Amino acid sequence: MLNPFNARALCLAMTLACPVVMAAPGSTTAAQGAPQAASKGDAGGGAEDAQAAPRLVREAVSVARQLRKSDNVYDQVAAAGTLVDIGDKESLQFLADTLSHADWSVMRSAIDMLLNVQHPAGIDLIYRAAQQNPEGVFIKFLSESLATRPREDMAEFLMNALKADDTWVKKHALQALATLPFSDKEKRIRSIAEDDHQDSMTRAYAYYVLMDTAARNQSLDKLLDLAANGSPDAQEAAAVGLGLVKNAKTQAALQSLEASDNSRAQLAAYASEAGFGADAAISVIVEKIAHGSGMESSVAAASVRRMPGPIASQISELVTTCCKLDTEVAARLLESWATIDADPARMLKWGLNHADPSVRMQAVWLVGERQDRKYLKDIGPFLKDSDSGIRAMASWAIVRILGDEYDLGVEI
Repeated sequence: MLNPFNARALCLAMTLACPVVMAAPGSTTAAQGAPQAASKGDAGGGAEDAQAAPRLVREAVSVARQLRKSDNVYDQVAAAGTLVDIGDKESLQFLADTLSHADWSVMRSAIDMLLNVQHPAGIDLIYRAAQQNPEGVFIKFLSESLATRPREDMAEFLMNALKADDTWVKKHALQALATLPFSDKEKRIRSIAEDDHQDSMTRAYAYYVLMDTAARNQSLDKLLDLAANGSPDAQEAAAVGLGLVKNAKTQAALQSLEASDNSRAQLAAYASEAGFGADAAISVIVEKIAHGSGMESSVAAASVRRMPGPIASQISELVTTCCKLDTEVAARLLESWATIDADPARMLKWGLNHADPSVRMQAVWLVGERQDRKYLKDIGPFLKDSDSGIRAMASWAIVRILGDEYDLGVEI
């Protein structure tokens, strides 16, 4: 579950404790989807006058072109993704070729980059590669990436992935499908959820997907049952699904999971209750982020993405004020803010000024991911950073925001 540049140190995929969260039908709860990008007319300081914006994007493109010649393959991938969005065909071909790279972390980086590019050929190349590699690590990585960044134009691919025997692929495909609209969603997912030949984990994920359909009430009852009687993996999925509805039954079920010896379901349950605003659960999530063991801290940090904006802000402020976070944990927390519907100003100030270059890089990514023009003046100087990864990220973020203002016929 990486942004396109994190493959330098390929992290383990997050568990279901931190999937993208669905909105209840008619709900206005915050953090139920990606925030709206700032409009072109929004104030952006020095980068927003008529001359500064085109000049900045030209500088960003120049940096990307330099990095395409780097000896570091990750810099090459990052730069190629930036250049694809200004129509560079050679860079597009490079990314296509890199999808079959022998180094899995490089392959994953190329997958994530093509899912991020705005050029329409990016998805075509992903589809073609998936047809050529219907099994194995490519499909695993692709399903993981889509679970973090669902795309409506990949819905049919994800439905086909559910035919695989690989439970890892099915789990992540269902996570991705949870928030996506597609034809006959209820009927098609119900056929999986009600199939007794499916394992309880797959059925739990399917009922989680059905929470976004007219079968919501029936699915909630099934999730309550799976929370009590399902496998450990099914209980984890149920803990997330139950976080979509706050009532006496769901709260009791979540508290039961919190008292269980299933550590992953425990964490997912605490995150769901924290999303309800339960002070005790919020305290647990803060403690897990700040002092958790192993992957626990990273998973807790990533779970913040499925909480309402005010609660996500509260937790983020607490952990960034009280404690020195591990690099990976800090990066996961910033990554969560890509889809939190709240003002990221405090998180960006913290991240962009962090002593750790990996954290600064993630903060620059967040600016680009949210396409927030008012922070262009803050990330522009990173084009000259001594760290090539930060330069690559700044170039990508600026082109993502200002790409429409790039004039191919004008050089710096």
